[in-house]
Amino acid sequence: MKQILTFVIISLLITVGYAANWQTHTNTSHVYDLMTQGGNVYFSTWGGLVKLTPTAGNSSISNMNQERIWTTADGIGSNDIRNIDYINFSNSLWLGSEFNGLSIISPRGVQTIKSSTDLPSNRVTKIVEYESRILVSSNSGIALYYYLEGVSFPLQLHQYTTQNTGGALLSNEIDAMVLAPNKYLYVSSAAGINFVHLDSLDIDQAWRHFSGAGTPALVGSEKKLALNGSRLVIASQTQVFTHSVDPYSSGWQSYGSAHGIPAMNIASVNIDNEDRLWIAYGTWNEDFLTLNRDQDTLMTSIDLSGTVKHWLEFEAGLKSKSIRRIVFEAGNLYLCSWGDGIFRLNGSHWDQFDPNSIGFPKIRNIVTDQNHAAWFSSGNLHVIPLRKSALGASKFQNGIWSNYTIANSPIHTDNVLCVEVDSQNRKWFGTYDVNTQSPTGWKHGIAVWDEDTDIWKHLTRIGVSTWNPVSSTWGAYNPNNITLLGNTIGGIHRDLYGNMFIACYDRGFSVISPDDQLIREFLIPNSVYQRVLYSYHNGSQYFFGTNNDRGLVIWNHASIPENGGAHWLIPPPAELSNCIVYGVVTIQSPFEGTQHWIAASNGLFMWNEQNWYRYDTSIKRFIYNTSTGLWNNDLLYYVDEERLYGSVRTTPTSIYLDPFGRIWIGSLDHGISMYNPKTERFTNYYAANSPLLSNYIIALGYQPVEGNLLIGTPDGLNTFRIGRTIKPETTLKNLKAYPNPFLPNGTNTVQIVNQPLDVMPAGTNNCKIYDSSGALIITLYENEFSRFEWNGKNAEGKNSASGVYFFVVTDADGNSKRGKIALLR
Repeated sequence: MKQILTFVIISLLITVGYAANWQTHTNTSHVYDLMTQGGNVYFSTWGGLVKLTPTAGNSSISNMNQERIWTTADGIGSNDIRNIDYINFSNSLWLGSEFNGLSIISPRGVQTIKSSTDLPSNRVTKIVEYESRILVSSNSGIALYYYLEGVSFPLQLHQYTTQNTGGALLSNEIDAMVLAPNKYLYVSSAAGINFVHLDSLDIDQAWRHFSGAGTPALVGSEKKLALNGSRLVIASQTQVFTHSVDPYSSGWQSYGSAHGIPAMNIASVNIDNEDRLWIAYGTWNEDFLTLNRDQDTLMTSIDLSGTVKHWLEFEAGLKSKSIRRIVFEAGNLYLCSWGDGIFRLNGSHWDQFDPNSIGFPKIRNIVTDQNHAAWFSSGNLHVIPLRKSALGASKFQNGIWSNYTIANSPIHTDNVLCVEVDSQNRKWFGTYDVNTQSPTGWKHGIAVWDEDTDIWKHLTRIGVSTWNPVSSTWGAYNPNNITLLGNTIGGIHRDLYGNMFIACYDRGFSVISPDDQLIREFLIPNSVYQRVLYSYHNGSQYFFGTNNDRGLVIWNHASIPENGGAHWLIPPPAELSNCIVYGVVTIQSPFEGTQHWIAASNGLFMWNEQNWYRYDTSIKRFIYNTSTGLWNNDLLYYVDEERLYGSVRTTPTSIYLDPFGRIWIGSLDHGISMYNPKTERFTNYYAANSPLLSNYIIALGYQPVEGNLLIGTPDGLNTFRIGRTIKPETTLKNLKAYPNPFLPNGTNTVQIVNQPLDVMPAGTNNCKIYDSSGALIITLYENEFSRFEWNGKNAEGKNSASGVYFFVVTDADGNSKRGKIALLR
């Protein structure tokens, strides 16, 4: 039998320890679909599937518990989940995506079904269950699945297309599908509305469509379908039609502008059990994943008497984002908003569940402030929003997300391309905005926010303006204050002296001192267009990068660069003269001294201030011959040595030096390579061997309190625990050793941790290991994870014998806790 699906069970790869090292954060406030099951609420987003559970004694949806989120890190095929359904027969959740087929979550694990395994198309538009069968519509027809007794995965029984129904199915590109209580299936496409009784699916002549006298025009644009026990609802672009769920009964009722419906595109429609129509508005743009309105009316309700009520932004608990879908489930009316989470009608008021999540999927820039909060930006090198981006800035601290947009804060734009923190802990937000071609209300330049005083300033070519919180407006610009070379900001970076280097795209660099004085303006030599994006200061040199216009340029001196200065250095390799520079880090190699590593669109390079090197997947390192202009072999890989990018041909897109001296290199399409200068070896993490949300790594950062590497992708944020540099407040509480019993094999260790925070107290702690006679075996010191680890050897490096060993951990104040370890050989 032909294989019809891929079956993936989340295996021991994600063990307790492994999962604890990795976490995922996606945006779940943009909601496509919703369903309820057993009192729980499930909603699908472009950042995965969310499960909410009720809170005892509180019926409001705002107080529900966010129990978990499923993402690609859990094995589902896509985070962009367009529709969901609970399949009672198999006790499973079916998830339909836009580009990656079906995912099925069941007690056994996760299954995926794609076009490569007989799904008509990877673009799933609706899932409907009846008895032991499941109908799945797509843009290439309908597939019928069923569960065979004793078989844990669904089998495909049949497909229904225009071709194999003799043309009775009007189109294979199905927009919507609903099943009425009388077992009539309704299918919508641009060609019209089909209907068929479930008992007659395999009879071509039973597939009918609405036509004839009195039938409204149901062809053309995408239509939305809904129904209750008695009425079918069809929404075209600006009109709504209702009909009995009996397709052969007569009579249509239409609703349009004459009935009070605004002349706006309809985003969703539904009908509740009291026959009230609910109509939401907005124009969906699949290219940018946006839902836009030009009026403040979110939706309209029409009751049986014809009374029309318009629901406006910020009315009765609603917010400002458009409604992607209206869902009537288990007697409750829900709204899936595109940016504000979900709402449930409670009498005449709407209760909101606003997910605690990052404000956007695509992460452009990451920086950590002096309070150890991580900041993320979402902008583009473009004046208008692109797919999954230009949604403001987000802050993450102590498990809480705060999101800043032009709608909820004085921030000057949602296209926040870059974010930086100055020496006063103020946040600088820069935007790429050419000639103010961005959406209405967005401004160019830089917004600077002092969180402590809540003062906002706006920096531009014509001066500085201050936000007036009383009038909610920007004041007049002061030309005697700071002025920038340009209003289009490619990047903002702070040097080691506290100066802010502003990359004014097409103009050059403006340098602002810690006391807010403009102290230097300069141009990049040999750059025709001054498309500046990047700067980096290590205390001895400044490195600058452009967008292909020049590439990499170095100011080879500790002073602030200046036009025409004697310290400008142009790298000789041609690959660095026409590229995008994504980042530079400087390390002190234990073997080769100073090394400057450069991540560029043409490759990964290193300069030791004498020679230029290029790292690759075939040869570990090439050296540049300045006489011939050629790259010659310098270092080969050892046999079985792990290679850069895991041997996959790709290019770097980001680079980060962690506090422990390791270099992390993000790539275009194969995850992260970590280079350890002490061992001169690469270690690779990519979607196939880790829970990475994407193999495209855009930005990297670090959070010192949690000890997490921050990994920004187009689909959200991954964190990977690499070691703490700052400990949270705690004392010695509950010491645990694991694994226990411990079976050393030469490479593994037993970990001694302090629960519940998994961190030792501040200061210097030590751990002494004693044998059963009380003799001291070895003294251990904390590792970067604020733990102790023992390899089963004594202080002389010899193997300790099998037996029971005791450990005593003592903190800097002399407090002690103890435990025991069983060692088996």
